[in-house]
Amino acid sequence: MGEQARVSTPETILARRRGRPVGSRKDRPKIQTAIRFDADVLEGLRATGRGWQTRANEALREWLENHRVA
Repeated sequence: MGEQARVSTPETILARRRGRPVGSRKDRPKIQTAIRFDADVLEGLRATGRGWQTRANEALREWLENHRVA
């Protein structure tokens, strides 16, 4: 039971392009920063797969919307 050969199609090549994610917008640019998480929190975020940083950003935005200090 051998491993299947990988076939590159135009779709698979486009799917693995490098650069900013599709959701990046000029009117709301991302700012690179460093943040420290507990090991279990980071492991849990990464376990959700590709896009975990975007999902973490969305979760933090939602938290801020629900906990605004006026």
